[in-house]
Amino acid sequence: MVSSISQRSLEAFRCVMRAGTVSAAADEMAISQPAVSRLIRDLEERLQLPLFSRRGGRVVATREAHELWTEVERSFVGLGQIERAATQIRQGYRATLTIAAAPAIAQSALPGVIAMLSQERAEFRAEFLSMTTLPVVRQVALRQCQIGFGIPTRHKHEVDVVGSGSVPFRFIGPPGHPLGERDIVREEDLSGVDFVGFVDSTMSGRAFDRVFAKMRRPPVQKMKSYLSHIVSALVMRGLGVGIVDAFTARDHLRMGGVMRPVEIPDRFEYSIIKPHGDKLSPEALALVDGFERYVRGYQDD
Repeated sequence: MVSSISQRSLEAFRCVMRAGTVSAAADEMAISQPAVSRLIRDLEERLQLPLFSRRGGRVVATREAHELWTEVERSFVGLGQIERAATQIRQGYRATLTIAAAPAIAQSALPGVIAMLSQERAEFRAEFLSMTTLPVVRQVALRQCQIGFGIPTRHKHEVDVVGSGSVPFRFIGPPGHPLGERDIVREEDLSGVDFVGFVDSTMSGRAFDRVFAKMRRPPVQKMKSYLSHIVSALVMRGLGVGIVDAFTARDHLRMGGVMRPVEIPDRFEYSIIKPHGDKLSPEALALVDGFERYVRGYQDD
């Protein structure tokens, strides 16, 4: 059955799923709407699966369509990688790595790692994709990226964990903040102060909530964000103090803010993942090694 499925019908299905309408899919494929509809009907008949329901002139994807989409995307990603590789080879170079990374790592640590490796290895090239943690797992599991950097994951049947570790959290404050004179900022130093924190859905947010719940007089959480660099930006503008990962804290210090060690039991944990069963390329191995070397400089600042 699978061998009789046309590539064109799968392309039509993919376009409708991505665009949300038959008309938008037709524009993307440069064919008529009836032609797209015929391709979809042909695919449904060959697969014997209902992929879309029709409601008031619109198509709505079924549960079966969403399950199928994952496999179709995996197939097209592989084809896309072949096309990109051929183009790069024709042009005389090859982008050897595609990387997915959570924002805290993508915005601070990885640019430094890649710059270091580019100096050490003139041939080192990478396509750099930044995204939040769950999409990191998805991008790697679908082999859209060869390696991913994010928080620890339990998706053990979809990806392989090739490395893990942690860096300390750091206190950050606006320029000239008095707590910048302390050797270490302790829990009691934060009592009653305005605080910029993380939303409860993040690991950092939950960790800090546990710490503050034990305090008789916790900080006053004025604002919360999902992203560490937003926390840093709000702190720099005097909206409170914060606690962020050491990567972001180093950037905060470079911008003129205050950074100090903080007495908190938790650490910012990370994991490095690859597609399940795949072998890491020499470039990917170099990136993992470079990242681990780079992270050592964040343990005791």
